[in-house]
Amino acid sequence: MENETNIVNSFTDINGTNASLSNVTFSGKGPSTLKLVSDVVISTTLIMIMFGMGCTIEFWKLIQHFRRPIGAAIGMLAQFIVLPLVTFGCAHALQLEPMAAIGMLVMGCCPSGSMSNMYSYWADGDVPLSLTMTTLATLLALGMMPLNIWLYSRSWINEGLSIPYKNIIVSLAMTLGPATVGIFLRWKWEKIALVIVKIASICGVIGIILSITFLSLLYPFMYKSSWKIYAGACLLTSVGFALGYIVAKLFRMNATHARTVALETGIQNVPLCLTLITLSFPKQMIPKLVIFPLLYGIFSQINSCLFVLLFYIGKSVKAYKNKRAGNDFTSVPTSDNPDGVEMSIVVI
Repeated sequence: MENETNIVNSFTDINGTNASLSNVTFSGKGPSTLKLVSDVVISTTLIMIMFGMGCTIEFWKLIQHFRRPIGAAIGMLAQFIVLPLVTFGCAHALQLEPMAAIGMLVMGCCPSGSMSNMYSYWADGDVPLSLTMTTLATLLALGMMPLNIWLYSRSWINEGLSIPYKNIIVSLAMTLGPATVGIFLRWKWEKIALVIVKIASICGVIGIILSITFLSLLYPFMYKSSWKIYAGACLLTSVGFALGYIVAKLFRMNATHARTVALETGIQNVPLCLTLITLSFPKQMIPKLVIFPLLYGIFSQINSCLFVLLFYIGKSVKAYKNKRAGNDFTSVPTSDNPDGVEMSIVVI
């Protein structure tokens, strides 16, 4: 009981338009020092990552995706139509308690997060398509999030949820602003841009480690969850990857684009989900509601790293097989005639 009281007190500074996890405290008087450090470090790292991702993009390729947004449209179908429905089904299949189910549903209705652009780069995906999808998903979330949440949440609650429009716009600005600067730098000074890409890639690794560390230090109570919540948090990312890839392949997208759609569908915007929850529910309910998104934040990073790792393993195996097949081809004898008579093929 005392532990739960402390958890509730850690969410006491949530009010008005400033409500977000940056206002979550452990003393009830103001943001903790660790939380402030976390916000500054993670935000700075994210800006650097998006700046670096912009440096990988050639402007004309980005324009192509906006002029013919077929790939992005397929991604939006997976993101806002298929994934919320499957998330709803998974929550029922796992028989989650109402608070955990709502947390899972809100998470599944959120748009993709900025880190999907970095993972797309690591997995040899189409970064311009990834950025296009992140932009469109964030914009469409202004309408699709409330629609999906209203449609599916009635199994557990009858109240409407407050959509954090301001935070959605801020999220969009933090994605597009640094990326736009990076695209311009790539256009003007390509050699410098390529160096920044390498720095941003290192920042991405650091960002993953820091985000998992800060989440674990700030919200250790999430690890006391039931196995069902663990299963759901791990499953949602994996299901998102699978759904995105399957939908993309059904529309005959190539493997590069399919990987990109898979990553965009499987990596949701965790801070946006947490902000929506803090804006919409009484503070005594928040500790139970945020457990799923917090655990999802951990598993989304782990599963995304596994996605990239499996991609490189598959790529290495394929390269090895191709090399071996090439060696076998060159070692085939010119004659399989047992009498030793040479056979030749005449090309006319």
